[in-house]
Amino acid sequence: MDYKINWDCSEGVFAVPDAAAEGLKLASGKAVKVLIYFMKYRCAPQCPEDIGVTSEDVEDALSYWEQLGVLKRADEVGKTVQKAANTSAVMTQEPVQPVKIIAPPPAKTPEKPVIKPRKALLPTEIAERIAASEEIEFLFKSAEQSLGRVLTFDDQRTILWFYDHLGMSADIIIMLIAYCCSVGRSNMAKIEKIALDWHEKNITTHEQAENEILAMQKAFSFEGKVQSRLKLQSKLTASQKKYIGDWANMDVTLDMVELAYDKTVDGIGKPSFNYMDKILRKWHENGITNADDAAAFDERTKPVRKQEKAMKAPEPKASAAPSYDLDLLFEHALNTTPTVKKNGEEAR
Repeated sequence: MDYKINWDCSEGVFAVPDAAAEGLKLASGKAVKVLIYFMKYRCAPQCPEDIGVTSEDVEDALSYWEQLGVLKRADEVGKTVQKAANTSAVMTQEPVQPVKIIAPPPAKTPEKPVIKPRKALLPTEIAERIAASEEIEFLFKSAEQSLGRVLTFDDQRTILWFYDHLGMSADIIIMLIAYCCSVGRSNMAKIEKIALDWHEKNITTHEQAENEILAMQKAFSFEGKVQSRLKLQSKLTASQKKYIGDWANMDVTLDMVELAYDKTVDGIGKPSFNYMDKILRKWHENGITNADDAAAFDERTKPVRKQEKAMKAPEPKASAAPSYDLDLLFEHALNTTPTVKKNGEEAR
């Protein structure tokens, strides 16, 4: 089917450098969106959501097109113009003796930990790395097999960052990507998050990676089972996933999780993972592994709590003594003859 451009659909056109076409092979769709917007409006999108990208996507796209020479930073253009103007001024003016300015020593700033920035590799540099290293070539091919797609430029750059900066070997990276894809987390941002977690845990050997994957598989499987058993319809939050991961590491059974859930709802009237965690940890610390032992344990601890409460109950206040003497009142009543007025006179 043949197509041709409809020049009548708009009032104008804009130019695109030839270098942009050469970089389309490794460019992501988001990078192309940002480039088209930039060529049209001569600036980056102020609201990235309007074209279906994020602020991070915009930065990555601008960096990519800058590396290919399609875009150039405005400050660099300004420096070039200023340099030309200065050169012209020097050629037309008489030389001026420089003035010595003694600047105060720079203030000492507290040292910060050195964080290696992600190197913005050019597509040509990545191609050279692939050609020079069979390991890198095998790493990329294995990643593509796991992901089920061709790696984009951003994918290649991120994987090389794992390799160069995080110091992860090719086999560890392959294991990481394969695991993430097996649990439906094939997004490179999620893979990077787990890679950073492995880096912090100093996972560098094949055995360590296997043990970590087994623990993550256990937690991931347990997470789904808990969500199904408790009939949780909404998506789990990060804190809820952490609680469930801790329970998996404690070897808590689904029956105990459900029992803690029921006790939580009965106790506070609503579900609460924080409240459930306190119950499960108390059972775990006391070796409680089934419902019968939990019921017996709770029953044993009840009298102790009631006794402690009774011991702390305030003592009843003693009744205050009357402020009058009853004996004196009776004696006064017996020895006193009342007087009665009759016809204006007093009678006894």
